[in-house]
Amino acid sequence: MNKVEQLFVCSILAISLLFSSPAKAGPAEDFQEARLIYLTAVASMAAYPDKGGGILLGAMGHNGWTVEPYTQKDANAQARFLLAKNISLDGSIEFVLAIAGSHTVKDCELNVKTGKVYYDEKTPDTADQAPKIHKGFNLYVQAAMEAESRPTVGGNTGQKLVDLLLEHSEQKVYLSGHSLGGAAATLLGARLVSAGVKPEQLKIITFGAPAVGNAAFADYFDPKLNLTRIVIAGDPIPDALQRVAGGYRQFGQEIRWNVSGYTIDEKHNANLYLDHAIKHYYDKQSAAVQAGVADAASRAETPVKNGKRLYVAQINNHLPNELRTEFSYMRGVLFDAYRDHVEAYSLGDSIINDKMNFETLRAKAAEAGCDRMVITNIWAKKPNYGDSMNAGSDNAFYVVVVEQAVFRVSDGALLDGRTYQKGSKYFTPCGALLSAADALGDESAIWSGQRIEQ
Repeated sequence: MNKVEQLFVCSILAISLLFSSPAKAGPAEDFQEARLIYLTAVASMAAYPDKGGGILLGAMGHNGWTVEPYTQKDANAQARFLLAKNISLDGSIEFVLAIAGSHTVKDCELNVKTGKVYYDEKTPDTADQAPKIHKGFNLYVQAAMEAESRPTVGGNTGQKLVDLLLEHSEQKVYLSGHSLGGAAATLLGARLVSAGVKPEQLKIITFGAPAVGNAAFADYFDPKLNLTRIVIAGDPIPDALQRVAGGYRQFGQEIRWNVSGYTIDEKHNANLYLDHAIKHYYDKQSAAVQAGVADAASRAETPVKNGKRLYVAQINNHLPNELRTEFSYMRGVLFDAYRDHVEAYSLGDSIINDKMNFETLRAKAAEAGCDRMVITNIWAKKPNYGDSMNAGSDNAFYVVVVEQAVFRVSDGALLDGRTYQKGSKYFTPCGALLSAADALGDESAIWSGQRIEQ
């Protein structure tokens, strides 16, 4: 990152889910909340097209989201945002509203406009205790709110985003972003509520976001906005405006994560937030399974097509010693990729137990009624850049590899072998595995044998 990005790296994306935040804590509710945090972290990373976010954005598309990018310019700002939509099984429409930040010099200029303006422009100058907000954030959000959605098929014009949300007043909308993107999400939520959107329609989740306004703003909107702020211990940005400019205050529920295990050094990095969101999700999933309130091994399977079913036989750990604690999380990501991309599958018990010999695996696959089985290895290596380039922060750079072999169950013949890899220069190892797994999914119709012939 350059020096400006280190000060204010920002991005915003929102993602809508099938469930709302839990009202009562417990293993099942914690698991649902962790899933929400994980998916919004992925979405926030997807807003960074220059840092591998385009790959993660593709993963959203694979899971049913229709995503369209927009750019809205005015004299003060150039707001880049995404509008995504998903139609759930019950026919209800779910919206994703995404705003990205800090992609241009003008964006960076807005970031440092730390002076405050009245939230309500009609407030008289003598009102010292009135809600005030960051001037630069305000200009950016004003530009975004003037944007119009693209016309629907057969339509003539689009709608302004606030009108679109008012029209779908019963739909839940999740706003999220990293860094200043999270601050923009908070302010956007306030603007939408002020424009007439129901507060219960919105949920805001931010990652490493700075404060938006003064104490009066926080006091007024704290009871109106459902805001959760994720903060990694040691990240300087959430408290930056309080220290540098003064007069700012955070609000909402704060969830603080401590850095542990394999990480990158920069505590504000969006990839680090994504890494912890992945691990938080699978930790809560494991706790829910142990409590008997969730089944991590089997999700709803679709009917077998053409009599074909894939047996996920083994996912093996070949990571170097310093990354071996990452394996359980990588395995979870990879299994979810199989679940999301393969239309008919069965999960072998050896996916979580010790290795079994090939013939034992083949027998289990046959017993499960599968015609193919897959054995997968996860390993990682450091690039060979020479001693001069393999020092300092570069020493944390790995290439994460997913090595997959597909066999015919009836006779054990090798049908397909593929390797997918992604470097962790712009991702942590878990993030790199997530990216590689998405590439694996792109070709799943071929190697799984489940492509439907026309």
